[in-house]
Amino acid sequence: MNQIRLKHQSKVSDIVDLGTCIKIENSNKIFQIIGINSKNSICWIREWPLNYESYHKFAISIKKVKLSTICPTVRKKA
Repeated sequence: MNQIRLKHQSKVSDIVDLGTCIKIENSNKIFQIIGINSKNSICWIREWPLNYESYHKFAISIKKVKLSTICPTVRKKA
């Protein structure tokens, strides 16, 4: 997976997939896609790994997606 998606691709499905992790412009964090609005070319994301006590989701333009990546495995602390 770990491949860079080209901005000029025509279909939203060519750029992002529901449930995948991504990197976005101006951030070193990893985010997970939790919703896609193809009509408006936006997706809803949340920071990965998920904090089950509290997490914030927000919408961004699909144009800001820089890299699609595999979500890292999260291990619980003992």
